[in-house]
Amino acid sequence: MNRLEYWIKADTQYDVHSPFVFDMYRKVLFARLSRRQKRQARERFGCASPFFQILYKMADHYRMEQGERQLDCVVLEGRGDLNKVVLVDRPHATPGAEEHWARLKAETDCQVSIDLYDVGLLIWHPKLHRQHFLLK
Repeated sequence: MNRLEYWIKADTQYDVHSPFVFDMYRKVLFARLSRRQKRQARERFGCASPFFQILYKMADHYRMEQGERQLDCVVLEGRGDLNKVVLVDRPHATPGAEEHWARLKAETDCQVSIDLYDVGLLIWHPKLHRQHFLLK
């Protein structure tokens, strides 16, 4: 999927009917970081790209601990209802990355997947129904 096709198909916060995802959208995914928070993200992860900014905001907002880290993804372990979040860096960068992203969405037992084009999220939350969101 190219970026133009993504922008045509993607929904905004007003199209999201899941209260959990709507809250995450407003308070975490598209919340602005202060200069201090950007500096902390850069110090913690060595980079301040959109991927690492979202990783920083997720870990900070939901009090999650970083678990396994691979080349293109990071696992965050949570407490309570939000068990685990996997962040995938640039799931549409190459055809191989798109296949990997599609396979992850299909083969994992996650309840929610969120595609932000530059970052993909797989969320394990037992109280949610299985849904896929394409958000801009």
